[in-house]
Amino acid sequence: GARRSYHAMLRLVDVADADFAHSLRCGTFRLQVGGFSVRIDSDIAALRTGLRQVYAHYPVSLSGGYYDFDIAIRPASLLRRWLRQNVVFCLSGQAPFLPMAVDHAHALFEWGLNWTMGSSVHQYLVLHSAVVEKQGKGIMLSAASGSGKSTLTAELVMRGWRLFSDELALIDGAAPHVQLVPFPPVSLKNQSIELIRRRHPEAQFGPLAHATQKGTIAHLRAPDESIDRAAETAQPSLIIFPKWTAGAPLRVQPVGAGQAAMRLIDQSFNYPVLGSLGFLQLADLVQSAPAWELEYSSLDDAVDALDDLLADDA
Repeated sequence: GARRSYHAMLRLVDVADADFAHSLRCGTFRLQVGGFSVRIDSDIAALRTGLRQVYAHYPVSLSGGYYDFDIAIRPASLLRRWLRQNVVFCLSGQAPFLPMAVDHAHALFEWGLNWTMGSSVHQYLVLHSAVVEKQGKGIMLSAASGSGKSTLTAELVMRGWRLFSDELALIDGAAPHVQLVPFPPVSLKNQSIELIRRRHPEAQFGPLAHATQKGTIAHLRAPDESIDRAAETAQPSLIIFPKWTAGAPLRVQPVGAGQAAMRLIDQSFNYPVLGSLGFLQLADLVQSAPAWELEYSSLDDAVDALDDLLADDA
């Protein structure tokens, strides 16, 4: 089927439970995430619950048609089909990961979707980075796992910054200048979940996945404005390398373009695949967006520092 206007599509919140379940079982369900259409095939109730909670206001289709990715969450075996203990993630019929407990079905979907994007969308340079936007300026937050990147992203989003992504910066080098492509929601783990809940009681989360390899995981639902504007790209204005350190005073330090490029290469999913094109895209990125190290122990200090950097960039 032909692509349809993002704003004209049906939203998941408006779909009846029976119709949603039937569409998932039949493989005709399509979830629109930014510029991508995802076919989802599953009869796992835990996945339906997670999708309902996290993607309530995303555009969907129940009648099949075009899709970019073919994803299924299924019982791990015929025996498991009846016992409902383990499920697997499948991409185009192949299962790249070990089975997980059925109550982790939504977390497995999110991890699998990020993995799918990172390993297959080679029309973009894909970097491991959160992306937010304020006042028309795109901010990349690039850091390894455990740096506090996702917690800072959640804090910014709950303060009104537009969410692009918690995990993936999709750099579109085909545009006249480097553009960032939206792809929410935000994955939080362990103490960060309760921290954001305490600071922002209005925050809405998907189901908790306990005792995963990363501990307890939950996904923060993207604000409606971020979803509604998911077709809008933005030009990167700042590259931030954040690091939360307990008790540390605020430290903001510039990073040279060459060093920033090397750090981003280390956080890239497909830089080697793109070859010279990836080099040119990365060079354009670090030349157009100043880079900074941001070490902090207070979320309030970190947000104030980012506001100051944005103001200085004006």
